[in-house]
Amino acid sequence: MDRLTEAIDAGNLEGAKKLARRMYNEFLSMHDLYRDWTVATLSFVGRRFGDKVLEEAMDAGVKAWWGPNLEKMPQEPDALRARVKMFAAGIKAHLRPLHIEEDDEKIVMQMRPCGSGGRLVLEGKYEGPDAMYTVKGPQLLTYGREDFPVYCAHEPLMELQDIKAHGAPFVVIEPAHEIGKQHCNFIIYKDKSKVPAKYYERLGLKKPAA
Repeated sequence: MDRLTEAIDAGNLEGAKKLARRMYNEFLSMHDLYRDWTVATLSFVGRRFGDKVLEEAMDAGVKAWWGPNLEKMPQEPDALRARVKMFAAGIKAHLRPLHIEEDDEKIVMQMRPCGSGGRLVLEGKYEGPDAMYTVKGPQLLTYGREDFPVYCAHEPLMELQDIKAHGAPFVVIEPAHEIGKQHCNFIIYKDKSKVPAKYYERLGLKKPAA
């Protein structure tokens, strides 16, 4: 960052561009190192100890970062824009193009492609003799699907923890039918009371009465 700033101040625009690309590639390498480390560790837990222990381990892991991030978000009624920007800043750190759409009811974000779980699928990390773990059978970690990539299985726990702490989820994820090949939706409802009941039910919960 220091060298990039110096290049800009000196008017060395080509040098600044080169440094920016280098910084991007360095960060992407570290991002993917931690991504692969995480999914390999989760795969070991799932295979060695089963899905129940995997769920407990992932729940503890998600709680360490998701809860504190939610608490940092401003809660005033007119602070939706700030909350959305904070969430977007988080998923932008996956270094993929970000697509955002808005209507009267909600904001929908997509990474194109997903920089973590989706790219693991596209890179073939769930295939072959060294395949990462796929969670099998309808359960919390799969959103009730028949199978789900283990990396992506943190998403139901994010929603569950938020509902338990705040009564409604700040964001719900609509996974693509074919993860990696299609785009997953990160959906933020402007009025959290309008989050459809189906997003509670897939977690084994009933939506609270208004």
